[in-house]
Amino acid sequence: MDSPVTDDSPAAASLLIVEDHALLAQSLRLGLREEGLEARISSLASPEAVLEEATDVDIVLLDLDLGNLGSGRDLVAPLTERDVEVVILTGTRNRADIAEAIERGAAGYVTKSESFDDLLSSISELAELGRLLSRHQRDQLLGELQASRAAERERRAAFEALTETEQQVLAGLMEGKSAHDIAADRFVSLATVRTQIRSLLRKLDVGSQLALVALARRAGWEPPADDRS
Repeated sequence: MDSPVTDDSPAAASLLIVEDHALLAQSLRLGLREEGLEARISSLASPEAVLEEATDVDIVLLDLDLGNLGSGRDLVAPLTERDVEVVILTGTRNRADIAEAIERGAAGYVTKSESFDDLLSSISELAELGRLLSRHQRDQLLGELQASRAAERERRAAFEALTETEQQVLAGLMEGKSAHDIAADRFVSLATVRTQIRSLLRKLDVGSQLALVALARRAGWEPPADDRS
C-alpha cells in the first residue's frame, strides 16, 4: 500500500510591516509577496495595536521613526518577548540608534538607502536563515554603542562638575539671556555674573559665550531645575 504523500516543506514566513511611509509599505508588501512571503501592513493605530497585530507573525519590519507613535526602538523588546524576529527598517545613518535597537533584541537591520531589490533580498535572507548579522557585525555595533555612551558620559561630566550657581548661569545663557538679564533674575550684581561666566569659559575650555552654549547643546546637557521661589 502506498504511503500518503505529505508536504514537509516549512510554511512561508509571515511578516508585519510597521512603516509610516505608505508608498514604501505597500511596495514592500507587494515585493515580499512575489518572493513567496506573506506580508501585511500595520494600522499604526497605537503601540498597543502594533503589538496585537504582531501576535501571529514571524517577522516584523520596524521603522525607527514612527511619527506620532514615537521611536520604533521602544517596540523592539515587547515584540521579541512575543518570539517575533524584529528587523529594523531605517533611513537613519546614526549607527548608535541602530545599535541600541540591536541591543534591545532586533535580529538585524536594513536601510532605506539600499536598492529595492537588495532590500527584499536582505529580508528574504532573514526569513530563510533566521539571521542578518554575523556575530562579528553584532559585536562591532554594540562596541560602537558602548564607546558612544562612554564619550557622552565624558562630555557631560564636565558640566556636572560645575557649581550649582554656574549651572544656573549657563542655563540662562542657553535661554538667550544676557549677563545683565541673568544678574537681574538672580538678584546679584552684574560683576558677579560676569565672574561666573569667565569661570565657565575657563572650566569648559571655550573662548566665547556662543561656543559655551553650543558645547552644552552638543553634549545634550540639560540645566537643573531652578528651585528658587
